[in-house]
Amino acid sequence: MTVSPDDPRNAYEQVADDLRRKIASGGLKAGQRLDGNAKMAERYGVAAMTIRHALDILRSEGLIVSQQGRGTFIASDPVTTDSTDDVGTMADELGQIKAALDLINSRLDRLESQVRERS
Repeated sequence: MTVSPDDPRNAYEQVADDLRRKIASGGLKAGQRLDGNAKMAERYGVAAMTIRHALDILRSEGLIVSQQGRGTFIASDPVTTDSTDDVGTMADELGQIKAALDLINSRLDRLESQVRERS
């Protein structure tokens, strides 16, 4: 997965959401070591600072743990089913927000065209 410039979320949020989904689905398992920041940055097509920010979010949520000199690992009990449901709900809400923004942008484009025609 690469970060999409068309997504209304920040790049670090997209990365965090992708990792969160992988943890919730079992694609990333408890105790599994994550790739290094540079490798993840390359995979997602973002800067290493973006990866650090995404990992900070997941760390604050208790989904991952870091061990100095060893790396970053999926927490032993990272996600409950409620968290999985929350991710799905948030994705649905983001889709609705994006659709509303697209509609607003379309209306603004029409209004701008009308103003230009009158000028």
